Amino acid sequence: MRFVTILCILLLGTGAAFSQSISGNMNSEAHSEALRYGNVDIYKGDKLVASVLTDKLGNFAVALDTGTYVCVMNYAGYSPIRKEIKVTGDEVANFKMKEDPSAPKRIVRAEAGDVDLRDEMRSIEEVAIVSSKSERKSLSYKAAKCDAYSSSPIRTRTEGTVMALPPGGKTGELYNGTAGSKQLTAGEINDFSKWKLWQDLSKGELASYQKTWEIAPSGRYTVMLQSESGIPVVDAIVQLLLNRDVVFTTRTDNTGKAECWLTIKNETPSINGKLSIQISYNGKVTTIHKVSAFENGLNHQKLNISCQETENVDVAFVVDATGSMGDEISFLQAEMSDIIFQSKQISNTLNFRFANVYYRDAGDSYVTKTMNFNRILSESDAFINEQSAGGGGDFPEAMDIGLDSAINNLSWSESARARILFLILDAPPHQGAAVNQRLQRLMLQAAEKGIRIVPIGASGIDKSTEYLMRALALGTNGTYTFLTDHSGIGNSHIKPSTDSYEVETLNAILVRILKSYTYMPDCQQNIPDLSLNIPDSIVSTIQPADSTDTNAVKPDPKALNITWSYYPNPTNGIVHILPNTDIKELYVADLSGKVLQVLPKLKKDERIQVDLSGYATGIYLIRYLDENNRWLSGKVVLQRTS
Repeated sequence: MRFVTILCILLLGTGAAFSQSISGNMNSEAHSEALRYGNVDIYKGDKLVASVLTDKLGNFAVALDTGTYVCVMNYAGYSPIRKEIKVTGDEVANFKMKEDPSAPKRIVRAEAGDVDLRDEMRSIEEVAIVSSKSERKSLSYKAAKCDAYSSSPIRTRTEGTVMALPPGGKTGELYNGTAGSKQLTAGEINDFSKWKLWQDLSKGELASYQKTWEIAPSGRYTVMLQSESGIPVVDAIVQLLLNRDVVFTTRTDNTGKAECWLTIKNETPSINGKLSIQISYNGKVTTIHKVSAFENGLNHQKLNISCQETENVDVAFVVDATGSMGDEISFLQAEMSDIIFQSKQISNTLNFRFANVYYRDAGDSYVTKTMNFNRILSESDAFINEQSAGGGGDFPEAMDIGLDSAINNLSWSESARARILFLILDAPPHQGAAVNQRLQRLMLQAAEKGIRIVPIGASGIDKSTEYLMRALALGTNGTYTFLTDHSGIGNSHIKPSTDSYEVETLNAILVRILKSYTYMPDCQQNIPDLSLNIPDSIVSTIQPADSTDTNAVKPDPKALNITWSYYPNPTNGIVHILPNTDIKELYVADLSGKVLQVLPKLKKDERIQVDLSGYATGIYLIRYLDENNRWLSGKVVLQRTS
């Protein structure tokens, strides 16, 4: 029954018009245990036609057309299995994997709530992560302070090895619990979505840190590329030129956009000559001669090219593994595979590869430890689970060296839909002219390769590090994320410099980022269902408190009951918007939140038209900031007929 359920979910989620399938289970022959997050690759001849991961119970399901396929199963520590399967209906194929005696023994971490047979295999190294006071911060965790999470205590198991405090507990009160996914709480600040605020912060509260790091991306030019049919042009090389000299080089993302900068240094950008933008794609060069700064609009360009679907996605994790990360590193390890599994559900054809760089500092047992890109998620999972926190001793760490190793030593794909680098840290690099110059070089190299840096700030981050991480994200078309105190896990986390942000689980934020960075319409203009729980046409409401509930939070008397709407949805260009209140500014943004258009002074009950026809096919957000600094958002799908 569970195979049938999973198959139905996958078929409904992808919308594929297939009448047959292969479903089944992957488990260990020796231990009869499910092998979760195992790779299942389906080939027709030499062509990879589908690639999925098993779920936490080892199940998988792939919708296919009638034909003969080769199913290849891979899991770390086990010998691969290849099996030819003739698909004439809904085929079931279970796979019992044999352990590979030549493979190194894996360290396995159980997640909270898991039921498995591996508790006795838990490594001594895991226990050392918790018990070694010399290699980590105190295990005194703060109680959660957010009402939204007080009703969702952290799941625990008495045989676990990681200490944490349940929401509502007393500071310093410890209990046994196993690190699992969906426990860490976090926020996101996409400074592209709050561009004016970022400029104000850069000149005010955060101004001194520009000088500290000698980094300040300035002079922004945004390019949007699409085919004549409206499909985004992905991974095109885009260069900003001044008098034919290359100032900045980057690549278009999955939405066909590229962000170029006149300078990334702490200097006032100057234009002494003529600016142009040069686009290189499939051996052809196109030049935009009349260039607009972002403040004056996007630089749109259509290319007369045939549709090409790029399936490669590279994901690298660069992790600070010094002792101060001990309070959160196990929880971060538990998140990663689940995040990848959820993100990959948007398409069975995406070809994910994974890499890891762990770094410490000079004088520690190692400075960097690396696993190069590999398609097998369980190999990456095994590498991650072998790592622990240790070393360090002072505040700064070798972050720049770890970043250098990831950007320049990993084998990033020559052609890709997305290249994403998650930088997980709780301390800055060492300061100095040489480090600053290296960071400037690394930002330029990452942008040139199309690598989007997404920092994740853990406990210990200070304002100087926050600024540096946000600048790195801006310079590489990424976004900034940070852990919060609301989960009760880890030491104290600083609040970011911004007007407002939403508290979510880190898992939900990173899944949303991965999906927004990897989704694309296919050549038939079909857009995958991303399951991001964003309303389709109406954004509302602020419900009054239940008068019979004495514990209910009283409604804010200043709160507005917003019921503005827009239609049609999907649209092929024109959107009609009807608000039920005056709106100072309405924003049109891409799925990541990056602002593309600002509509000032919308009047109550006054219908307006917004033209999206100049944008590439995709998902866009209509956003409004209410009087209480709450972002109200809804999505609109721009979809043309093929």
